[in-house]
Amino acid sequence: MKAHSSVIKKIDQTLLKNNPVTWSSRIHTAGIYGLGFALLLAIISFIAPNDPRNNSMIHYWVILISTVSLLAFIFWMIYLLRFNVFKRFGAWKSTDTVKTFIFYFIIILIIISWPFIPPVIESVKANAAYTSEELTADINSMNVKICQLEQDSIDKRFRRDTFEIDNSITRLQRRYDRVETYTQEAVEAANADNYYLIDTATLRSRLLIADSVKKITDSIYVTYACPDYKFIYQYGLDEYSLLKLMSSMDLYRQVLQYRQAVDKAKLRTELGQLFAKYSPYHDPASLASGRQRYYDYGESSYMSRIRDKYDLYLVNQQIDNITGKKYRWDKETIGICWRLGYYLTLCLAMLVLIYRHTTRRTFFLTLLTSVVLTIVTALFIGMTPYSENAFYIWTITYFVLFIIISAFILNSRNRNLISGISLNHLVFMTPFMPLIVTALYYESLRNRYRFSGDPEQYDTLFKNAELHYFVSEIGGFVLLIVLLTTVYQQAYKKWYALPEQ
Repeated sequence: MKAHSSVIKKIDQTLLKNNPVTWSSRIHTAGIYGLGFALLLAIISFIAPNDPRNNSMIHYWVILISTVSLLAFIFWMIYLLRFNVFKRFGAWKSTDTVKTFIFYFIIILIIISWPFIPPVIESVKANAAYTSEELTADINSMNVKICQLEQDSIDKRFRRDTFEIDNSITRLQRRYDRVETYTQEAVEAANADNYYLIDTATLRSRLLIADSVKKITDSIYVTYACPDYKFIYQYGLDEYSLLKLMSSMDLYRQVLQYRQAVDKAKLRTELGQLFAKYSPYHDPASLASGRQRYYDYGESSYMSRIRDKYDLYLVNQQIDNITGKKYRWDKETIGICWRLGYYLTLCLAMLVLIYRHTTRRTFFLTLLTSVVLTIVTALFIGMTPYSENAFYIWTITYFVLFIIISAFILNSRNRNLISGISLNHLVFMTPFMPLIVTALYYESLRNRYRFSGDPEQYDTLFKNAELHYFVSEIGGFVLLIVLLTTVYQQAYKKWYALPEQ
């Protein structure tokens, strides 16, 4: 520990003497301690007892670590305020502004990453405990064994719907009157309760999803829907597993279509082991949990009765807990989380940079101006005729206005408060402008072709929208880096070096 502290002190002294700009960012200490805490947090998350079958308590971890992150950010800011090379008119190279911004970005990103570590580790542990194929095979096995044990008490009657083609109607319409048909089967079908008139397109979609279809005449079809036999279910598992969950029709054909002679004692033993694997509350012998029930499914259906009998709600709940942890990080969640982390880091890093390059009074007046402009703009947008593009147009207008006002710094003889506030706003808005312009373009395109009546053309126009939004986000960050290296750094140096009015 002493050796570690000694190494950090040596790095600290070397940077202070040879590179005070880097030293003042505290990248060497904040980076080392930040990564060290992240590693320690990952180890603790691995060691902490966490049964994947139990309800996730990860929100408590996230709240706690978020509080620690906030305190760490404040602690870093206290050290950051101790010395500022820029405001002391020290040696400031052309790359120092962008270098400090990148250091701020890295440090804040490390601090913000901490609350994401426990959820990631929880998902890793759940994936290590249960594979997708294992879950699929066990769910199929449990459903098969339940159907075998309860085959005498399960309803095997299929729902029957009769459809008669009638293209004079749109989609679907129930028919109540009796019809004259050519066969006895057609008469029985036509006089059934579930008799519908249907157009050809809707019938085609109904036939595709039907479990069984019987053609009575060229215009009359009877579809059969299999009852639900999926006592254990997990609807999103097929997306991640090479094996596929058995459908109700699969279970019917394999188990229920014909009566089977089964060894019930063996089935109960195997089913009890599977129940205990996923529900620690279940007794393998009785196949039930023995817990007090706070629910009442009633006895009106075989599904409710069997789920009550074996306390299957617990098994399904535990499997939901497992899959919720395993598949937490889907494409949509990852997209939301990385954008949340990126934009929060970006905004904080820019605020720190602005604070370090301007006076305290100008910085807080910039924040106040932002709030006032937001309120005033919202009122203007609310009082004017509704336009989906209004927000984007106002934002671009403000950006151009801040460019014009900031340009006066070049010929100023005194430090002007308004030009300083405009420069701060200009810097803060820069990384968002490519995204704003892209959003305005696609919103205008959407308004233009929304009622064109050509879905294929509409889809073609927007097929690359997601890619363009992503490129504009990257482009905004690159634009900020380029302007910080050139225009913005010179503008801040000129503005801060001017005498006050």
